[in-house]
Amino acid sequence: MVITILRALPALQLLLVLLLSCTSVLAQIGLYSVILNSPDTDAAVVVGDHIYRLFPSEKSSILLQVKAPRGMPYYYAKIKKGTTDIIDKERFVRAPLTRQWTFNEFYNRNWNTKDVQSFKPISGITERHHRAEDDQLHPVGEIATIHVMANPEDLKMIHDNFLDDYDIKANVTHISSTTVRHFINCDFGISGRTSRYSTKLPYKIKFPKNGYSLNGFRKVKLRSTQNDPTYMREYLSIEAIRAVNQPATRGSFVRVFLNQKAVGILLLVEKYDSTWLEKEFNPQKNASYSNGILYEGHGGLNDDVRADLSYRGDNFEAYSDTTYEIAEKPKTGEENSYADLVKFIAFIRDQQLLQKTGDTERIASSVSEWEKWIDIEGFLANIAVEFFFGFCDGYTQNTNNYYLYKDPYQKRFVYIPWDFDYNLGNGPFDMEAILTGNYKQYGRLSDLPLTSAILGVPAYRELFERQLDLVVTGIVDEKSSTPVIDSLADFLRDDIAWDKTLPRVRAGPNYLTGAIQAFFEGKIEDAAIGPYSMDYLRIPDYVIRLNKNIDFNVAIDGLTGHPSLLGVKEWFRLKAANYYARLAYIRPPEKAASVHLN
Repeated sequence: MVITILRALPALQLLLVLLLSCTSVLAQIGLYSVILNSPDTDAAVVVGDHIYRLFPSEKSSILLQVKAPRGMPYYYAKIKKGTTDIIDKERFVRAPLTRQWTFNEFYNRNWNTKDVQSFKPISGITERHHRAEDDQLHPVGEIATIHVMANPEDLKMIHDNFLDDYDIKANVTHISSTTVRHFINCDFGISGRTSRYSTKLPYKIKFPKNGYSLNGFRKVKLRSTQNDPTYMREYLSIEAIRAVNQPATRGSFVRVFLNQKAVGILLLVEKYDSTWLEKEFNPQKNASYSNGILYEGHGGLNDDVRADLSYRGDNFEAYSDTTYEIAEKPKTGEENSYADLVKFIAFIRDQQLLQKTGDTERIASSVSEWEKWIDIEGFLANIAVEFFFGFCDGYTQNTNNYYLYKDPYQKRFVYIPWDFDYNLGNGPFDMEAILTGNYKQYGRLSDLPLTSAILGVPAYRELFERQLDLVVTGIVDEKSSTPVIDSLADFLRDDIAWDKTLPRVRAGPNYLTGAIQAFFEGKIEDAAIGPYSMDYLRIPDYVIRLNKNIDFNVAIDGLTGHPSLLGVKEWFRLKAANYYARLAYIRPPEKAASVHLN
């Protein structure tokens, strides 16, 4: 028996060696994943000198994967269908894979995440909202991919009817560097108002209630950014509102694909709905949160009928026209009532009348009444950003793109801004007017009902002027803004270059053909009256440069050669200089000279 066991040992040892060898080989295998849309070719990962064909993943046909040896340098390549002949390959070689899997990498990008700087929060302005986590929807320092899969005929239908609001059903895959989330039976359609005139269209997605979620946010919009050659103005504006601690959508850049077609890089933002209100204003993180009513201001029909919060009497029908809208009904109470809005507007009117009496004591004591109606500090912080960022489509310039939310916890209104593409010197506007350093001369800030009534209270005027100082030093001044802009430019540069090579979903000149078609079909937006700073003589230049390829660096630095476009850095430099000049009585003499356009 002993002899039998001894004779068996070599066989056992051999089996053990074989098992260890197999384990060692398996340990050297890793999962390679790359986002690559190339329907006319196959794709592969080249590890060392060996080619391994990639295959579509279960969740997305553009997320390609294969298991292959690791520990050696590698790159991704396009190969001729059915062969291993390389047609195209990445411009660089990637470092050896040292773990079990790669990130969900993107073809021809040599990075997955970057450190992107942002404006630092301004501690002197109070934060009163309670935003939930959003790292799944807006992964920090990376550009996620959204792959929309729908019936090709349905996609063709919404693009052919781009001026109409059709929704189709689609499956949507959201791919970050480390996660893949797949959503079935989503609503998908074209979004925006005048932005849908562009050849690169904006979109909207509504995720289903059940299944995976992106931090629980259900409705998002994909902004095209096509009127901004830097692609960053809207994002910078969103980050500025975040820095002054006010509620608003967050933003993150995504690469968008429709079936097998690359659309380009778009800005993902959140739609203000009941889910968003719960994510933004639920301090107890209570599952039974009951949102209040949300009103939206829509520009105006003409200069006499605007969403400027001027009093039109107590009849609700005077407000429920196209200038105001109930954007979200309250969970409890009257669903379609303009009562809260009309009462607030009547209060504003009463304060204007009080200020005309010149009764300084009563005006000063009105602070306690104001605080019952609206978060004044938050509203003024928003107006400070509007002033410094030149919001040409917001409240002070166009009585447009703002919301008033009746917060059930505060039991008063909270101001929420929206839509930031016509900012920072972008559009057919009087640049001298919006570059003013004197807030009293900016738009109609000094005579619109809400701003004029609030600033008519000395304590609030002093608060606003303190906020202006905080915003200019913490955000606008070159020492604060330039590092953020440079960081963002480095983050976006490769993807903007890629975006510009892609064919658009609609043919023809950008914006022009869409606007002409809207005119002849009678689909011009009813409330699309121009901003107070509109310069109609600059509209031709605006349309011309929308159809030109403006150099990315020039669009950032300035001197673009187009009166409808300032460089982003140029805007910050001029606006800050003009503001310092306005405050020359407390600033050093060398900053006292007003800065104008050449």
